[in-house]
This record gives sequence, structure tokens and C-alpha cells, in this order.
Amino acid sequence: MSDNPLERIQAIAGEHFESYFIVVVHPEMEMEYVYDNAYAARGLLEMARDEMVETTFEVTGDDDIDWDGAWSDEIDDEDSEF
Repeated sequence: MSDNPLERIQAIAGEHFESYFIVVVHPEMEMEYVYDNAYAARGLLEMARDEMVETTFEVTGDDDIDWDGAWSDEIDDEDSEF
């Protein structure tokens, strides 16, 4: 098996999942991604975005994400699931 952590993750995902899209960020803030099928990757990204909009971020209208609120350090206890 490879010494590259992303290649090891990709190998495991390929053994256990029909499709995958893996995104990582290196300590230097460089993004790297791999996927097994371009069409499946696009679908997975769209599904993940929709899920995040519905469950994680405050929506201000027409699926616009309130990015300032999403990345703020303040937590609204009323909206917290934990």
C-alpha cells in the first residue's frame, strides 16, 4: 500500500463504496481531491451542498448561504444540536 495518506484513503473507499469524492486540506491550506467517476462526483458534491444548506448554514433566501454567520465563532445555543 502507498505511503501517501490520500492514496490509502482512496484505496479503502474504492473497496467499500460504489462512488466517492474525497477532499482534503493540507497544513499549508492546499486542497487536494480525488474521485472515481466524474458524474458521480458532481452528484455527490451537489447532494453534499444541499445537505449543508438544509442542516448546517442559515439560509437567507433562495438557497443563499449566510457565509458570515456560517464561519463566525459565535454559537447560538437555541440552534445547536449538541
